[in-house]
Amino acid sequence: MPNKQLFIGFYVLSITLFTGHVYGQQFAGDNQWVAPHGVGTLVATAGQDYAQFYAILAFLPEWEFNSQFVYYYNDPKTNSEAFINPSFYLKRRLYQNEAETAGYSVLGGVGLFPHHLDYGEITSSFQSWWVMGTATFAFAKNNVLLDILPGATVNLDHKQTNTTAWGFTYSSRLAIYKVIPQSAIVGEVFGTAGQANAPISYRAGVRWESKKWIVALTYSSAFNKSQRAGLELGIMCYTNALFGENRQKNK
Repeated sequence: MPNKQLFIGFYVLSITLFTGHVYGQQFAGDNQWVAPHGVGTLVATAGQDYAQFYAILAFLPEWEFNSQFVYYYNDPKTNSEAFINPSFYLKRRLYQNEAETAGYSVLGGVGLFPHHLDYGEITSSFQSWWVMGTATFAFAKNNVLLDILPGATVNLDHKQTNTTAWGFTYSSRLAIYKVIPQSAIVGEVFGTAGQANAPISYRAGVRWESKKWIVALTYSSAFNKSQRAGLELGIMCYTNALFGENRQKNK
């Protein structure tokens, strides 16, 4: 990756390094967890093909509003100019166990994550809509966590041809603890089937965790090697509660 691209990616990461408590991962899947009411979340990743920045706010109990911006170093269609692709979506937690390790949620919004884009495709703003469910299961005394995420997407301007294309998105992620101290070994498979499609791919890595910091380093590629995101480093941080009853508790 050119030095300029590396600098841009890690500049995005540096935004989060001194903001609140930090956690992090960068996977195609998600889990059931929703931040406490009033808490803001910042997420940043830097990789070989793109950098991402998320700003998330738990604006109501059990609800999050997510804004995501993906900076592609090169336009995947023309392999020339860089561009930014935004996504906006809502997340609603439906159920969570007392240990906060298992449960269900739903997500939906506009825009597509880079993991579910076919090579050479660009999604125009507000042209791609999607919805997915999240089921998180805990095993082995909460040391093994499994996420399953079925979903659907529609692209109203598929490959910039003014045609509508539908797709079925899928993702499954497994995190295993107690193998490496203070860390989780994480692996997942994901893709999109249908006219709006992306090849089945994998991502694997290690997520180091402490009470204040979690840093994830991963590698991702399509199984058929048609495309790959390569190495990626991610960090996530939660602010203190900005409003609501949790802000009063902090005081």
